[in-house]
Amino acid sequence: MRTIPIRLRLTLWYCLIFGLLMIMITTSIYLIHRTSHYREVDRSLVSISEYILNGTYTELDKGVSLSKIQLEAKNVSLNGVAFAIEDISGVSIATGGGALKRPDITLPEMHGMREPLHTFTDQDQIRYRMYVQTIVYHDEILGYVLSEISLSNIDRSMNFLLWLIVSFTLFGLGLAALSGWYLARKAFQPIAMITDTAQAIAHTQGFGQRVMYEGARDELGLLVETFNEMLQSLENAYLSQKRFTENASHELRAPLTTIRGNIDILQAVERMPESERIEILDDMKREAVRMSRLVAELLTLARADAGQEIAFEVVDVNEITSEVIDEMLNWNSVVEIESQLGPSALVWGSRDLIKQLVIILLDNAIRYTPQGGTVRIRTKKEHGRVHIEIIDTGIGVSEQELPHIFERFYRGELARIHFPAGTGLGLPIARWIVEQHQAQIIVLSEQGKGTQMIVKLTALL
Repeated sequence: MRTIPIRLRLTLWYCLIFGLLMIMITTSIYLIHRTSHYREVDRSLVSISEYILNGTYTELDKGVSLSKIQLEAKNVSLNGVAFAIEDISGVSIATGGGALKRPDITLPEMHGMREPLHTFTDQDQIRYRMYVQTIVYHDEILGYVLSEISLSNIDRSMNFLLWLIVSFTLFGLGLAALSGWYLARKAFQPIAMITDTAQAIAHTQGFGQRVMYEGARDELGLLVETFNEMLQSLENAYLSQKRFTENASHELRAPLTTIRGNIDILQAVERMPESERIEILDDMKREAVRMSRLVAELLTLARADAGQEIAFEVVDVNEITSEVIDEMLNWNSVVEIESQLGPSALVWGSRDLIKQLVIILLDNAIRYTPQGGTVRIRTKKEHGRVHIEIIDTGIGVSEQELPHIFERFYRGELARIHFPAGTGLGLPIARWIVEQHQAQIIVLSEQGKGTQMIVKLTALL
């Protein structure tokens, strides 16, 4: 069974709530109006009956018998009320306002009921309201005073009011349904736009599309904004992954092509001079080492993208830096390395990753500094942070290339010329290590004058 659309459900809720409110309000109005009208009728009947009863007692006090009482009703505002005085046997003594409609019940039976006011319906389905009072004189029931009024006008007015209420309620429900449907449609328009955009992206795989929304910056506006930001993030990730795949394929293809070509040469030439054979084997070894380093760096980045769990501990940055400097001094012979390590600098992090970070930055500084240049590395503690600073006098980075140096496989023009064997993955790995430690890396560089790398780690007290 297909689920009811949210738009329809909201419309039904609008109608239900509005309908309940309308029913409560209109029912209250109808009942109040009806009660006030019938109460006014009862008040008129009671008032006229009391007036006639008082006049009857006055005549009786004068010594006039009940059968000879003559009352004048000209001073009574009857307003459609008919009255009569009858003795105990039911003989009419005085009347006024017209003939009475009698119910199928005797006056003693009617008076014996709990309420003196009675409503009955005649054969023409017209309702009447009657008030019955006994004439008691010297503890003797002499007769009855009856007052009666037709409820036809009031019933007709109340039926018309009821018809108006029902009509307006139905009209209001219809208007609420149309308004609710329109408002729900307008409110969900951004969602419809998001759905259309998502479907278009699913069909075309084009993450460059965006939801064009120009409405208020309310909850739906924020949803559209968040959705567009998500699309931008997906597009960046998609393009980055695409570039990564293309560059990885290219970088892996190059050494494999070289190795395969050298193998073909070795197989084709049976009697090759020893010097050429050694040169070919050295070339194959260099390419194999390069490919091994490239695969290792790709594996590191793949683990980073997969959310590799890292074991943190208390680490002494100065101790790690000293180890890296000693290792670099063993193989470096063209660049002077100067170190200036501050007092003990403890941080909470991964010893292996911080060591890899220092190796990457120091190795880059050495590789891109010409022979006779200087690389200085120093550590210091400042404002609750441990700084690792590596300063070189190398080729530097141009202002245009500086924003891209942490992109995977990106290498500047001078970097490719100075060190063709580079992979362009060292600095992206360094940035990932910095992010895992919630640290900061700052790069200051000027082409031809050198580069300064500053890593700021949170210090332990």
